[in-house]
Amino acid sequence: MSYINQFDNENKIHFRLLTAIVLLFDKTIVPFIEKLLIKIARNKEDIEDELKIVQKYLSEKEQAISYIVPWTEDDDKIYQQHQRHYLQFEYHNEFKQVYKLEAENKKLLLTINTKINAFEQKLLKQHFDRLKQKEETKIKSIHKDKIQRLSKGNVELEQVDIKKVVHNISSRELSAEEESILSKGLQFCIETKIKDTTEFKTDIEMMAFNILKQLEEPETKSLVEHTINCIKRAAHQSLKMNKNKIIMNINPNELSALRSLMKDKTIVIMKADKGSSCIIMDKEQYIIKVKVLLSVETAFQKIKDKDKHVNQNTTENIVKMMENKLNYRINDFKKCKRLTEQEYNFIRTSGSRCAVLFCQPKVYKQGMPLRPIISTTNNYNYKLAKYLTILLEKARTKPKSYIKDSFTFAKLIQQQKPQRNDIMLSLDIESLFTNTPVHEAINLAIKIIMKKKQEDNRFTMLNEEDLKHRFYLAVTNTPFRFYNELYLQVDGVSMDSPLAPILADIFMEHIEQELEKFEDNNKIKFYRRYVDDTFIIFNGKQGDIDKLLNYVNSLHPNLKFTNEPQFYRKKTHTGRLLNWSSCQAKKYKIGLIKTLTFRALSICSSETLLTEECNIIEKTLVKNEYPVKLVKRKINNTIQQFRFSQPTVSKSLKKMFFVPLTYYEKTYPTTKVMFCFKKDLTINKLFMKNYKGVDPMIIGVIYKLSCSKCSKVYIGQTQLNVKERMKQHHEGLKDPGKSSAADHMLNNAYHVINFKDPEILGRDISKKRLEIKETLCTIKYNNAYNKISHELARGIAYASRSTRTPGERESRTVEQQTT
Repeated sequence: MSYINQFDNENKIHFRLLTAIVLLFDKTIVPFIEKLLIKIARNKEDIEDELKIVQKYLSEKEQAISYIVPWTEDDDKIYQQHQRHYLQFEYHNEFKQVYKLEAENKKLLLTINTKINAFEQKLLKQHFDRLKQKEETKIKSIHKDKIQRLSKGNVELEQVDIKKVVHNISSRELSAEEESILSKGLQFCIETKIKDTTEFKTDIEMMAFNILKQLEEPETKSLVEHTINCIKRAAHQSLKMNKNKIIMNINPNELSALRSLMKDKTIVIMKADKGSSCIIMDKEQYIIKVKVLLSVETAFQKIKDKDKHVNQNTTENIVKMMENKLNYRINDFKKCKRLTEQEYNFIRTSGSRCAVLFCQPKVYKQGMPLRPIISTTNNYNYKLAKYLTILLEKARTKPKSYIKDSFTFAKLIQQQKPQRNDIMLSLDIESLFTNTPVHEAINLAIKIIMKKKQEDNRFTMLNEEDLKHRFYLAVTNTPFRFYNELYLQVDGVSMDSPLAPILADIFMEHIEQELEKFEDNNKIKFYRRYVDDTFIIFNGKQGDIDKLLNYVNSLHPNLKFTNEPQFYRKKTHTGRLLNWSSCQAKKYKIGLIKTLTFRALSICSSETLLTEECNIIEKTLVKNEYPVKLVKRKINNTIQQFRFSQPTVSKSLKKMFFVPLTYYEKTYPTTKVMFCFKKDLTINKLFMKNYKGVDPMIIGVIYKLSCSKCSKVYIGQTQLNVKERMKQHHEGLKDPGKSSAADHMLNNAYHVINFKDPEILGRDISKKRLEIKETLCTIKYNNAYNKISHELARGIAYASRSTRTPGERESRTVEQQTT
C-alpha cells in the first residue's frame, strides 16, 4: 500500500480529474455544471479557457433576458425559451469537453498500466473506485441540500427501486453501472445516429410512397412542389444534425456496462412474465428449466435428426415441408372454388420463419418458474391463423358478459345499487391460454362459423370438414426451435398465435353457459368478464361464495379458478414506465402523462380516490425521470380539459394518415405530415439473441452477386430463405431467361458468379421496403444490370441518390460500439 500512497501523491491531479469526469456523466448534476467545471479547472490548467467561454455565455444569457420589461405572460414564455436554450448549450458544451477529458484519461491510464504489474493495477483500480464513491456521496449530498434550498422545501431525489426492476439470480455480480442501465427497462431506447443511409432513404421513399397512395389519381407519380421541398428539408436537416450528434441519453460508464453484459455468454437477460422488470439468469440454468418444460410429452415432442427417408431434419427442410403441405391444401380449396383468389393470396405462404421458443420467469412465484412462449410471427401457418381469427370475429356475437375495457367496466359499476348482503368477488384463471383444451375450443369455433353460414350461405364456402382441417393445421403440430434443437407442439395454443385469445374466449363463453346451471344462479346480480378476469356481485354469504368457487372448478379439469376478495396493486407492479431520457418522441411521453390521468379520471369514483391516484402517478413519473413541473402541469391541464371542455365535431373532410419513421431525437422539422415514430435500438434487442438463439434461416434480404471476371454486379431482393433463392439462380443456368444473373454467365464466356456466397447488403420483412432498398442499392452501384422493381417518387429521387451522411464515413456508432 505504500507504493500506492506514493503513486497517489505523484498523480493526484489525474485521480481528481478522473473523479470529476465520472461525476460529469451523471445527468442529475447538470444544474451544477459550472461548479464542477471550476473543480476540474483547479486540477487541469488546460481547460481554463473553456471555463471563460461558459462564463461568457452565462453573461450573454443575462443580457438576453434583461430587456424583458414590463413582465407579461408572453414575456415569461420568451424568458423560459432563452433559459432552456442557454442551459442546453452549456450542457452540450460541457458534454463535449467530457469526451475530450475521458480520451485523455484513457491514454494516461494505459501509460500507467504499462509500468505496473497486474496486482498493482488491481490495487490502483480499488483506489480509483474508493475515491469515486467518496466524491459521488459528497457531491450528491451537496446537490440535494442545494435543491432543497432552491425549492424552499423538502425535495427527495426519488428513483425506481432497483431491487424491484432488476432481479439478478445469476452467479454474476452486477456492478452499479450495470444495475443502473438495466433499471431503465429493457424497452429503453438508446440514442443512435443515422448509421445506415439505405435504411434512412428507404424511410423517406416509403413516406413518399404512402403519400402517393392517398392521391385521388393513383397513376400520378409525382408530388406537389411544396411536399417535395418539405420532405427534402426533413431529410437534409436530419443528415446535417447527424454529423456532430453526441449520444447523450446514456453515459460512457453505462455504455461500457452494456458491452460487458453483451460479451458474457454465460447469462441470459430477459423480461419478466409480468411487469417491466428485468431478469438476469445463468444460461445453463435457463436451458435446464426449459428442457424440463419440453419433457412433457403430451405437449411437446422432439423432432429426430433424420426423417424416415434418412434425410436431415434441418430447420430449412422442416419449414419448407410445412409450407408445401399448407400451400398444397389451400390450392386444392382454390381449385374446388371453396377459396376466393383474394383469400388464397392472403393465406398462401412463402419465405416463412421457424417458430421459436423462449421463456419469461414468473418473478413472484416460488422457484421462479418459466412461462413458455412460442413466437409464431411470420411462421408458415401465421397467416392462416389470422384468416381464421377474422372469420371467427365476423361470425360470433359478443357474449353477455363482454366488456370493452376498464372505462366501460367503471361506468357499469357506478350504475349498480349495492344492497346489504351483496358481496363483490374477482375470479382469476391460472394460465388460461396454455390450459385451454384445444380440441374442444376448435369444435366450439366451428359450430359458431357453421351457424353463421346457415344464416348467410355466402358467408364462407368452406364446409365443416374443411374448417376442422384448417383449424388443426393452424394450431396443432407446429414445429419450433429452441436454440439449435427442433420440437413439435402437439397440444395447446401458443400465446403468440392470433387464434389464442379468441379460442380461449370462446371456451370461456362455453363455461359461462354451464354456470347458468348453478343452483344459486339467481343470486348472481352482476357478471362481467374480460378474457380470464371475472367480476361478480353475489347476493349471499361467504358459504355461498365457497360453493360457487367449488362449482366453477368442477366444470373442467384444465381450469383452476381463484378468488380475490379485495382489490390490490399487484406485486409485479414495478413502477417502471417509459423513461424520460429514452430516445423516443417527446409527444409520446407527454401522451403517457395524459393517458394515466385520463384513466384515473374515468375510473376513480370520488375526489379523494382521484387525488390519491394522481399523487401516485406523479411520484411514479418523477421516479422515471420526468420533470416535476411538467408532470404537475399536464395532470392539471388534463383534469381541466376532461371536466370543462365541450365535445367538438370535426368539420374537416380531409383523411388523416400517418407515416412511420425511425426516431433519431430532434432531427425532423415541423411539417404538415403526421409522423408516427417507431423505436430503434432498445436494450432488449441487444440481448435477444442470447435467450432466443440465432435463426439459421436468412430471410428477407437485399443481396449482391459479383462476377469474378468483370466489375458488373447483380442486386436482388427476396422474401425467401437466401439459400433457396440462390438455388433458383443456379437453376437458371439450365433454363435461360429465368435468372438475369445466370444469363450473365451464359452470355459471357468464362464469367463466373458464386451463388453459394452472396453478399448481404440489408434486411427487411416488408416486401415494398425490400423493393425500395433494391432500387436504392442498384442506383448506388452504377454497374448493376438487374431490373428495378420500384420506381422512386419523382422530385425526391435525386435527393435520395445524392444524399450522403457522415455516418457512412464514421467507423464507430452506438450500435457498433455495443455490438
